[in-house]
Amino acid sequence: MFARISRMLRAWMGFFISLGEDPEVMLEDAIEEMRITMPKLNSVLVATRATVIRLEEERNQLATQDRNLTGSIQAALRDGTPAARSLAEEDALTLQQVRIDLQSTDEQLTAASSAHDSAKMSVESLKTRLKGKIETIQKALKERQKSLVMKSAADAIVELQSYGVAATADKYLDKIKQEVAESKAAVEVATGTLDTQGIERERTSRRLKAAGILQQFEVEMGISRPVSAAESTAAPSVGTRVGEKPGP
Repeated sequence: MFARISRMLRAWMGFFISLGEDPEVMLEDAIEEMRITMPKLNSVLVATRATVIRLEEERNQLATQDRNLTGSIQAALRDGTPAARSLAEEDALTLQQVRIDLQSTDEQLTAASSAHDSAKMSVESLKTRLKGKIETIQKALKERQKSLVMKSAADAIVELQSYGVAATADKYLDKIKQEVAESKAAVEVATGTLDTQGIERERTSRRLKAAGILQQFEVEMGISRPVSAAESTAAPSVGTRVGEKPGP
């Protein structure tokens, strides 16, 4: 029992190993991996584009702060009071940091935009290559299917030619006919229906018919003359030849 189970497991393992080594299966797996890669490439574009969008928003916020602080400083300086000047100095310190952050954000945004553009070009190139590869593999799979069909057809033709289908068919037809004849003969022998007298009568009838046909030909050719009714009842000869006298 355990030996049978072990053999069955080995057979299944061998089947899956051979299935895994099948070129068609491997190519289909490659196509599936390429199709899975497509969304991953899109995710790269999404990530780089998201970075660009985030930096653009930060830059816009810093630019807005820059404009607001600049306006506040200018208004305080126009006021001319010591309190207004003190406020202007505080805003100037904040503006300095904002402009530093704005410059850094602009640099990051430039780098992120460049990275996104490069990623976009790379991804599009990879997509084109993957699509081309998938089409090539699919075409190869179709060609393989065609070749397998053609090979099967060729093998079938060779097999038919090697077996000699016509000769084999005639052989079996003759065998069937012989078996049918033997069956009929066996039935006749078993039931005692072989009528030898009937067979002899049939042969005699065929000979008489043949004699009548010969007589008709002899009359038509002038070799003999027609037999009268009295002569035909007197003897069953096929006719009297021309120049011969009938007997007394």
